[in-house]
Amino acid sequence: MAVQRIDPSDVGVLLIDVQPFFMDLAFEGDPDGRDALEVRLEHLLMITDWMDLPLVTTFETPVEDNGELPERLETLYPAGRPRHVKDYFGCMTEPGILADVEAMGVRQIAVAGAETDVCILQSTLGLLELGYEVFLLEDCVTTTESSPGPALRRMYAAGAVPTTLKAMLYELVQCVSGIPWYPKGWAMKDHGETKPFPEAFIPPESWPPWESKY
Repeated sequence: MAVQRIDPSDVGVLLIDVQPFFMDLAFEGDPDGRDALEVRLEHLLMITDWMDLPLVTTFETPVEDNGELPERLETLYPAGRPRHVKDYFGCMTEPGILADVEAMGVRQIAVAGAETDVCILQSTLGLLELGYEVFLLEDCVTTTESSPGPALRRMYAAGAVPTTLKAMLYELVQCVSGIPWYPKGWAMKDHGETKPFPEAFIPPESWPPWESKY
């Protein structure tokens, strides 16, 4: 049986509709839950930039009402990565987004954003139909729906792989000497010329807890 593992050389990120309007609705009265998600999304952007992973980001229209990225994420957004305003819930229905996803040149896509049971669901199914391996970052998605379990189960039944950002990070770095946020381990190996690791990066073990709604 083939085992699906994240390949650091063959994975890209699709960040879907992380917009203030949806965040406000999903986390009304729950600032801790919002912070737990946004901390993870911050670190997803930091590692994407540091490792030069391909990234495509979408925003649901109308952006004049929904907004684009929250400010704390905007400041970390990697330069030059494509951003699209979309009308369809399923990203792969939009020719421009499809073209940029294909231009990533990868066979694996890590998916994060909103909403789990709408745009995440339909986009994930579209990616699977196109033959991509999809890793759903379950601690990096959200929705206004209080019980997104059916949507999650539908995606997993279709072939998406459940994971978390912490699990993905450790698959990307692969070994103790490859962990840039662990100085003693990092010093065990000569890494040659690498870009400076983000000073704001917090080890995953210290992130605020998140609550699975599966």
